[in-house]
Amino acid sequence: MTHRYGLLSLSIVALLCVPLVGWGASIVITVPPEAQVQSPQVTLGDVAEIQGEPADTVARLRQVLLGQAPPAGVERLLSKSTLITQLKHQGLWTPEIQFQGALQIRLMRASQRLEPQHMETVVRQALSRRLPQTTQPTSIRDIRGLSPVFVPPGPVQYEVTVPGRSMLRGSTPFTLTIQVGGKVEKQLHGTATIVVAQEVVSLVRPVAQGELITADAVSRTQVQVMQPLHQVATQPEDVIGKHARRSLAGNTPLSTQDVTTVPVVHRGDMVNIVLESPVIKVSTPGEALEAGKPGDTIRVKNTSSNREVRAQVIDKQTVRIPL
Repeated sequence: MTHRYGLLSLSIVALLCVPLVGWGASIVITVPPEAQVQSPQVTLGDVAEIQGEPADTVARLRQVLLGQAPPAGVERLLSKSTLITQLKHQGLWTPEIQFQGALQIRLMRASQRLEPQHMETVVRQALSRRLPQTTQPTSIRDIRGLSPVFVPPGPVQYEVTVPGRSMLRGSTPFTLTIQVGGKVEKQLHGTATIVVAQEVVSLVRPVAQGELITADAVSRTQVQVMQPLHQVATQPEDVIGKHARRSLAGNTPLSTQDVTTVPVVHRGDMVNIVLESPVIKVSTPGEALEAGKPGDTIRVKNTSSNREVRAQVIDKQTVRIPL
């Protein structure tokens, strides 16, 4: 009797030592806490280890499609219940399948990070090739709108485009298209500030309203502007000897509208009327009937003959009638 009980005990121990697979779980799916995938679509074999028999069933399980992989640089959580649902949906779930490991997978797409500094260099080079070739040097001052980008592994190609009618001056919009292996992965939209170098005349010190602008008050400098300055003085001669229309600050470009030439001859002034030709020069006293600046033609009266003539103002004492 004791011998019979001993055999029964040994049999129970032997049964307890049989692996769990032998009790109905012939296929074991081990779920890791995280997985990284390479392809845009995720299969069960990409994220879990599958072992057991029969081999053809294991092979089919590895090919079970779980959906799209997350974008590069983005994580996605995949739960154990989702895996079971997919197996049931595809008719592959049986009680013989055993899951072990984590309850969910942190799924990541294999990626490479593109830095803003590198992309800025790409944009600068592309825009520089399109800048207009003019006598005024043009340059790119700054670029905005670029941030780190994650894309799948592989060779990267860039394409920079601008709107068809862009002047490539001032705040210029652009689109940076990023391709990996010939497939568009990202598009970034930004702006580039394109400036033009322009020679201008600037004041080196403040000038009061009505003050005569002298040579020591101006200098010729180069400034960078987003749009060419119009009516700006480009030569010192444009402003020297003229008067400020208003109070002007120093270190600012001068416009031709900032200065004016005041009359040197006023109505009623006594002047010398000079008749001049290459072979003769005659002078006679006269009276200005109009005010005028150097270079203006005004009416004057010859006080000797009381005749009215037109003459060009030379200075505050002289007008000239060319012969």
